[in-house]
Amino acid sequence: MEKALKKLFILPLLLALLVTLTPILPAHAAYNAEVEFESDIVYMESLDQGTVIFNKNADKRTPMASLTKITTAMVVLEKADDLQRVCTVTQEELDELAGTNSSTARLVEGEQLTVEQLLYLLMVHSANEAAIILAHEFSGTTAAFVDEMNAFAAKLGCKDTHYLNPHGLDAEGHYTTARDLAIIIRHALQNDEFAKIVGTPVYEMAATNKRDATKYNNTNSLLVPGSYYSYTPCMGIKTGTTAEAGYCLASYASQNGYTYLTIIIQGAEGWKNRTYSGGNTAFNETIRAYKWVFDNIKLTPIATPKDKVAQVDVGLGRKKDKVTLVPAQEVQALIPSSIDSSGISIELIPESLPKEVLAPIKPGDKIGKAKVLYAGEELTTVDLAASEEVKRSWPATIWYYVKKGFGYWSVRIAALALLLLLIALLIWRRVRQKQQKDSNLNMIRIRHDVDGSGGSLRGVNTELVRGRKSSYQVKRESRRRHRSRSYWRKRR
Repeated sequence: MEKALKKLFILPLLLALLVTLTPILPAHAAYNAEVEFESDIVYMESLDQGTVIFNKNADKRTPMASLTKITTAMVVLEKADDLQRVCTVTQEELDELAGTNSSTARLVEGEQLTVEQLLYLLMVHSANEAAIILAHEFSGTTAAFVDEMNAFAAKLGCKDTHYLNPHGLDAEGHYTTARDLAIIIRHALQNDEFAKIVGTPVYEMAATNKRDATKYNNTNSLLVPGSYYSYTPCMGIKTGTTAEAGYCLASYASQNGYTYLTIIIQGAEGWKNRTYSGGNTAFNETIRAYKWVFDNIKLTPIATPKDKVAQVDVGLGRKKDKVTLVPAQEVQALIPSSIDSSGISIELIPESLPKEVLAPIKPGDKIGKAKVLYAGEELTTVDLAASEEVKRSWPATIWYYVKKGFGYWSVRIAALALLLLLIALLIWRRVRQKQQKDSNLNMIRIRHDVDGSGGSLRGVNTELVRGRKSSYQVKRESRRRHRSRSYWRKRR
């Protein structure tokens, strides 16, 4: 078995280092390996990082026996506003299990129990009649309650789960997957009452109107002190056993700051070929899995913001035309302590990187992405960020936008309009100058009118008159000569 255990865990973990980020990012991939493992379905994930540690047939539809009761309990807990509400057992409810020879708490007609007591019997003792009684109490009929169970699973995003009853007895069309179960369990563990119930090793139920106080050991022997399978790090959750599902166990365990969820479903073939001398397969394989993980897997930093990944061209930068990119945050991996981390690398994703970024750039600005690899296998991606500040060059900025601006038709049209306006102004100025000259000429003509009547000039040389300066020109030249004489006096 020890040899098989090594095959089970070392091979997949050598191939698949499960990378997480700080802050935590979702895992991108889970890895499978052909290993020797007795159970049909095995799924293990880190509840701290949400990463998959091991996956064997996690997406295979399967009967799940009393693991069904996890959803039953959650539907009740989310509907119940008072756990001390009293329920009275009816014969109709008991008759639904007639002939099944299934696990019960031997409740009798007319017995009165609280919702809380029924939940403990459901999850600790795995009492099937408790599931029926709760279904009738909260939905009126078993069928109506099952509809609510299916709606609950669908709301959580479970795509391969379908319930036909609230207790888990084998029925065609009653199935789930390990991956869907993990979704349901992660949600359920956020409910404090659920976590309390499924983590109870021994339940001491107070007396009812039909029986004395009774003590019930949890069917999950990993929780029960002194049992053959007692395992201290285990914190819950639920067992199950049917001919179609085999031995089943959904559990979570915590040690040294690490918490893992494990789901094992033996399957019908394993159940048929079981040997009682080997004990409960689900218990054995779960314990071995936890021991190996806790002893060998550690969360180890493999990349930091100090690690240079790439450089990118910078436009408009002052004294710098490139900026260095580093991981935006520390990258950590759950890896076996015996594995050399030198095979881990960070590789730039070219399509995520712009050809050029424009200044200003501040340290920590995210630019592009990179993928984390081990032995050539992609594990996850990480954001890249600038490692240094690059200030903007304003002359380069002005020239950049001038060049960019002339690339637009609107700017070109505006420039053309401005040119036409300048030409028009020049023409207008020339016209004004000519009009002024003509006006001066007319004044001179009037002053030199021969007959003084304002008529036309007689005997006047118009060419001579036309060549005379206007009064404005005379005054301007006089001022110029005056300033010139004053300047040279001061120089002397």
